[in-house]
Amino acid sequence: MSMFPSFSLRRTSALLVASLVLAGAAVAADQPVRDYSPSDETAEIFPKYRTAVEAKDYATALAILDAQLAKVKPDSYDAALIYQVKAQTLLQKGDFSASIVPIEKGLALSDSKSPTYYDERPTRELVYFLASLYLQEAVQSKVPSVAAGYYAKGVKAMERWRTLVPTSTAEAQLIYAQLLYNWAVQDQEHVNKDLIKRALDQVEIGLHLSVHPKDTLYVFKMACLQQLDRVEDLTDTLELIVTLKPDSANYWQQLAGYYLQSERPLRAALTIERAQAHGHMSAPKDTFNLIGIYYNLGQFEKVAELLSTGLQTGRVDNEIKNWELLAGAYQQLDRPFKSIDALKQATKAFPKSGQLEFLIAQAYNALDQPEQALPHLQAAIAKGDLPKPDRVYLFLAYVGFQLKKYDIALEAAKHAAEFPEGAKDGKNMIKAIEDVLKERDAKKNQA
Repeated sequence: MSMFPSFSLRRTSALLVASLVLAGAAVAADQPVRDYSPSDETAEIFPKYRTAVEAKDYATALAILDAQLAKVKPDSYDAALIYQVKAQTLLQKGDFSASIVPIEKGLALSDSKSPTYYDERPTRELVYFLASLYLQEAVQSKVPSVAAGYYAKGVKAMERWRTLVPTSTAEAQLIYAQLLYNWAVQDQEHVNKDLIKRALDQVEIGLHLSVHPKDTLYVFKMACLQQLDRVEDLTDTLELIVTLKPDSANYWQQLAGYYLQSERPLRAALTIERAQAHGHMSAPKDTFNLIGIYYNLGQFEKVAELLSTGLQTGRVDNEIKNWELLAGAYQQLDRPFKSIDALKQATKAFPKSGQLEFLIAQAYNALDQPEQALPHLQAAIAKGDLPKPDRVYLFLAYVGFQLKKYDIALEAAKHAAEFPEGAKDGKNMIKAIEDVLKERDAKKNQA
């Protein structure tokens, strides 16, 4: 199936049925004079036919036409007329697939005559709709070879239609592009680039036929450019679309994605911010992606700004890791006290997290303020929820030792030694503390 939206066959068929003019109606002065008319026998079936159609008894109407078709000469005007009326009937019935054969036979028969049985107008309309029907059949077919046959016939029909009309339409160009593109990508492993280029040419024509082109034409243009690896042109097209249609979230997401794909992270970041200004890409995941881009670019001022604001407004998920990232950004900016303040704010949101207390203690110790670190280490132990408790106990032992609070240090070292990971360092710390205590006691005894 095609990944792209398609035209409405039912709507198009209604227009066709309404506009087709039977050969035999008045013709323009510059058209060939057609002196064709149905035989009396064929003319006599139409009152019964119309009665059946008006009652929507399509089975009876088609049976009337088929019965008469079997009686007339295969190359007669009567046959061409019945094929045309039969096609119209099937279209009214909504049986689009079945209408293909009578359209093909009617056109072939008309084309074999000079002048043709059908006027110019019904001819071009039948050719146009036949191309649309081929597209539908190709898209719905599950047999690649069958689909390819329909695509080829559809392209040929569109080529003929273009010779019959002075100016194309945007909708026709879309059908033409769909036929070429879908045919080209039938085998995803061997995409036909030549067909893709032809599809792109038809899309470009369609885009210039309307003051406000439909999104589907732009979608096909982008698909073609992607298949041709023209990422620069693709992003330029998306830039144009978001300018024309800034309220479409999907195009903003695509544009940001392609900038990342083409290794232009700053452009991706600016695109996300532009989208957010229009009310799009404001979900926490989008903001977090934006933060990640700026972090990788080393723009820590921007990271801190986005995290701080986002955590307060809900644009960033209120998670411990995001508070830690904010603290880390301030550390990168050499603002240690801002980093500590961020971690303290986090403890209000996560009062049971010992890990946050541990990070605060580490930050104070890095500032050579062990006395400030100590209560946070003790709070970390009391709260728990520590991924590596042995490290916290060892750090508490070290800070206690540094502050000459040996009782606290010794107890912490003993707890550290209880963990397999902290056994060696814990025992070394215990020995160091006990040696200091022995030396202190010895001095007291000497005094």
